[in-house]
Amino acid sequence: MRNSPTSRILESEADRIARKDITMNAKRIFIAVPAALLVLGSGMAHADQTIDEAGALACVNDKWDEKELEKGHKLVDFGGRCVAIPTDPAAPKYVEDCAGKYEYMPDGSWKGAGSCTWTFKDGDKVYDTFEEGSDLKESTYKITGGTGKYEGASGGGTYTQDMLTDTLAGGKYKGTMQLP
Repeated sequence: MRNSPTSRILESEADRIARKDITMNAKRIFIAVPAALLVLGSGMAHADQTIDEAGALACVNDKWDEKELEKGHKLVDFGGRCVAIPTDPAAPKYVEDCAGKYEYMPDGSWKGAGSCTWTFKDGDKVYDTFEEGSDLKESTYKITGGTGKYEGASGGGTYTQDMLTDTLAGGKYKGTMQLP
């Protein structure tokens, strides 16, 4: 029966199934290994690490409520959003939601302060506070914590912004983030 047509068909079918199984396992490996590397490599933040940050900002003012206390003296409630576009293409991008208060004086000087929440694609967050003013060449931010891989983050840096319209601004940022 070894050389019968039925045995050749059965052996041929067994060989085909074995080859298909090997092919399927190879396909799974070719898919699983890059996927695992992507997952393992996508966490740009690691413990005991200092991350240098630099990039561009594109921002929109959602809220700008002015109250004039006296001629030339204004208080402003601010709310806005930004997209941070890192200089390093491998660095994670994030969006910022910010709120703050500004004071404009009759002599033309002004100052502002507030806080922002950075949200990354994976849902992790970083929190910061900011200070701006007419007496500063660059505005400053201070990282005050975070969630997920950014829990306990600290650091800070500087940024500049130019108002392009009444509601749109563009700028640059640079700084460092320390992870515990």
